[in-house]
Amino acid sequence: MRTRYSIINMLFNIGGQFLTMLLSFINRMVFIRCLSAEYLGVNGLFTDVLSILNFAELGIGTAMVFSMYEPAARDDEQKLARLMNLYKWMYRAVAVSVLLFGLVLLPFLPYLIKGGEGIEHITLIYMIYVLGSASSYLLSYKNSIYQAYQKGYICAGWSMACECIKTVSQITVLLLTRNFILYLAVQQAIQFLPNIMVSRMVDKEFPYLKECHELPEREERNGILKNIGAMSMHKLSTIIVRNTDSLLMSSFIGLATVGLYSNYRLVINALNNLMGKFAVAFSGSIGNFAVMENSDRLYKIYKEMDFMFFVMSAYLTGGLMMLFNPFITLLFGGRYCFPMTTVMVIVAEFYITRMRQTNLLFREAMGLFWNDRYKAVAESIINLVASLVLVRQYGVTGIIWGTIISTLCTCAWVEPYIFLKYGVQDAWQKKLRDYFAEYLKRTLLTAAVSAAAVLWVQRFPVGNFGIFILDGLLYTAVFAGVIVLFYRGSEEYDTLRQRGLKILKRRAE
Repeated sequence: MRTRYSIINMLFNIGGQFLTMLLSFINRMVFIRCLSAEYLGVNGLFTDVLSILNFAELGIGTAMVFSMYEPAARDDEQKLARLMNLYKWMYRAVAVSVLLFGLVLLPFLPYLIKGGEGIEHITLIYMIYVLGSASSYLLSYKNSIYQAYQKGYICAGWSMACECIKTVSQITVLLLTRNFILYLAVQQAIQFLPNIMVSRMVDKEFPYLKECHELPEREERNGILKNIGAMSMHKLSTIIVRNTDSLLMSSFIGLATVGLYSNYRLVINALNNLMGKFAVAFSGSIGNFAVMENSDRLYKIYKEMDFMFFVMSAYLTGGLMMLFNPFITLLFGGRYCFPMTTVMVIVAEFYITRMRQTNLLFREAMGLFWNDRYKAVAESIINLVASLVLVRQYGVTGIIWGTIISTLCTCAWVEPYIFLKYGVQDAWQKKLRDYFAEYLKRTLLTAAVSAAAVLWVQRFPVGNFGIFILDGLLYTAVFAGVIVLFYRGSEEYDTLRQRGLKILKRRAE
């Protein structure tokens, strides 16, 4: 049953993410043709500002979903209802906090924006972002019960439907009015719809939630608050590492540069979300698995998933090295491209981040938030200091190098250490050495494939979408051959191959 739910969740999440990616690119193409690069920069800047304000969430969602895995596995309705009540009140407090923090930041807007003199009604634009972000917390907590029961595909289905409605509506507004404020208002209004629909379904499917008005016992609340305290450190780290880039660029370089960077971020975020959705599809099953099974079986699943995420990360990394700038040129125009050296650094940061996926997935599914809480603080400090030092000398590239340096100094080694020591426990020192040795081999292989891909596209430039597609197909075939050549016969490769064939056979029947 765990495998079945994982597959259903995976299909919905990945299908939804592909649809979202396609719609996002179409939306961005129309946006660039209807509005200036400064508006693109405002969109990217305020999106990151709101992500910073969302620190008020403190990682509550992750900690609460983890708390629900055990009662969901045992169908303990009373415990689930009490947890949902706590979750509801916490998210209402978050909504108020986001709104208040947003208002406090309002007087400082002029200091965050460089080169945005031509943007009208900047305060109104900012407040639309703030209100949209705050209101999203009023009902979204109800999604968690579907995650706990491994039915995240229900939420994904509504998200897909509303994403289609949102994109069509926004494009229509741009083509008819070329008005950024209307475009933004449509976005914020429609983004609230999935939460409304899921909320109604939860009320109907889980009526006992409305009948209970109690909160968890003090001891259980203390355990949850402990996890939230640890997750708040991780949340702060994520915000500083992922969402201050646009602020630094806007303050030190200019709003137009933020607009250029936002196009690359659009692609990177789409791929990050794709792999994130893929991981989320398995999170409920892993949480259930960790409750029910022993550490040997857990470690075996961990190795299989780590190999799978490596293959995905390496494939996307080489593909981005080869086709990132041609893609930006074909879609948005050559004037929106960064130099290749900057692109290489952006893609390297993407690879390092994606190689963390398995450790993050198992940490959250097993609730190991407390054990690596100080890593998050160190990562934040290193990232901010390195970015501030390097931005003056190297500009955009320096900011991204700050992220790479902070990740390599902390996350790249602390996260596997925490999982293997506290999650697996048995012979963890040897397993940690094996992990680092394999990580190095995989990185060298990825670098070699990426270098070959870059040399190919430099020798044979991409001039149109036809050549772009042919290059993509050629790269895919070569990459598949490399993986088979280097990993055929390994336990992880053979296991995943057998699982894949079994799924295809079942679908064919």
